[in-house]
Amino acid sequence: MLLRWIDYNKCIGCGVCSAVCDFTHNGTPFIKLYDIGGGLVKPISCFHCTRAPCVEVCPTKAMKRDESGAVYVDESRCIGCMACLYACPYGIPELSIITKTTVKCDLCRQLRGEGLEPACVSMCPTKAIVIGTPQVVFDEAKKRALTRIMKAVMSFGGPL
Repeated sequence: MLLRWIDYNKCIGCGVCSAVCDFTHNGTPFIKLYDIGGGLVKPISCFHCTRAPCVEVCPTKAMKRDESGAVYVDESRCIGCMACLYACPYGIPELSIITKTTVKCDLCRQLRGEGLEPACVSMCPTKAIVIGTPQVVFDEAKKRALTRIMKAVMSFGGPL
């Protein structure tokens, strides 16, 4: 199972992730930037939930999980009923006005099929976006947290 983690301590709110997503998906960015005040911008995208409500409520089984665990939309099965839009607690899926089907982040399924990283991961200038197995993501988060702690300790003259 793949997880994507955005390290908000490293994210500078530049919007590259959203721009490259927009470009990769022909004008439909699946990473939205939210202004959380104080000049801070927070990117939000699909969490690919373990128990994904969007998958559970889809009457045609168009909302699926691929071999990596990423949730995606099988557009050939989607009838545009919007059940998934209402079921998602984060309001992530959207209805395309062009195709009249649901669209959402699939962790760049096509790129991953070619052995590449999702566009947002590969283009993030600060490497704030991490993708990997739960253990890989956890290890990276732990390493980054320890680095921040050590920097804080050293800024006060080192350990007591």
